Parts: sequence; C-alpha cells; structure tokens
Amino acid sequence: MSKKAKQLLLACAVPVLILLGMCATPLYTLMNGNEILLPTKPIDPSDPFRGDYVTLRYEAEEVPKEMVERKIVDHLQNGSNVEKVYVLLEKKDKVYTPVKVTLEKPKSGIYLKGTLDYLSQNADQKEVAYISYSLDKYFVEDNTGTKLEEAAAKGEVLAKVKVYNGYAFLTDVIEKK
Repeated sequence: MSKKAKQLLLACAVPVLILLGMCATPLYTLMNGNEILLPTKPIDPSDPFRGDYVTLRYEAEEVPKEMVERKIVDHLQNGSNVEKVYVLLEKKDKVYTPVKVTLEKPKSGIYLKGTLDYLSQNADQKEVAYISYSLDKYFVEDNTGTKLEEAAAKGEVLAKVKVYNGYAFLTDVIEKK
C-alpha cells in the first residue's frame, strides 16, 4: 500500500471513528440501561420544520433545597458555579423521584447526571434547585403531539427513560394508566 493510500485511508477513518465514538454511550445506554419512568410537565408540541414533538419538563428538574448537599448550596451562595451534579433517584409508586443531589458520583443505585442551573423559589414559593438533564424533546408521529400535550396538561404523561451510569436516554412518552 502506498503512502498516499495510507494517508487517504487514515483521513477517512478518523471522522468515522469520531462519529462511532459519539454514538457509543447512547447505544450502550439504550441496550443495557435501567428503564425508569419519570413524571413530566408539558410545554409545546410542534415545529413546522421537524414535525410534531413534545417538549418536556420533569418534576425531577425542581429538586427541593433540602435534598441538595450543603457543599453545593455553599458553592452557589458564594457565587461559584456548580457544573455537574448527580441526582440519586428512588422508586415510589412506579415512578422515580429525586432523593439526593450530590457532587460525587454515587457508587450504587439509579442516578441522573445533570447540570445545576440555579437555586430559587418555585411557583409554590418553596426553595428548589433547578437541574437540567438534556431530556427535553421527544419527537412523535405526525398529528399525535397535540394528543400528548392534552394528556400532559392533565398530569397524565410519563417519560420512559433508559439510564446507565448517570447518562439518560429518553425512549418513549406514555400516558398514565
């Protein structure tokens, strides 16, 4: 094989390897992750360019301040940024809810890796930590987004999520039964 052929092969292989590497974590999570249900809060169901989708908010995005480690609260009150947090989940009546927010990766249990945005008061005037998980959009078949939005407005929608090592992958949005 000539030197130019090797260079061409290498030039073609590098982008392919990068793309495969980007797919590895989601695919592994999809195949081997634990399936959990998360309660949701709705937003909007349509995009003229991409079709129907449901934008979701989760109850787990507003975690009571009491569940947040003191060290995290101190960092935020001192003006420091807290980038990555781990939210330990516990199963209660078929759905998973947060029980603790920590900086250290849990050694066991099901947990989500998220980004702590800020501490503030929610609509009920309770101190909560706002955490994002990058699970906010789910594309659905055309003409079904409105049906899901109506169900979500009544509090009848759950997100089916696969979780592996803190990485979460939204697999389905279902109506409560």
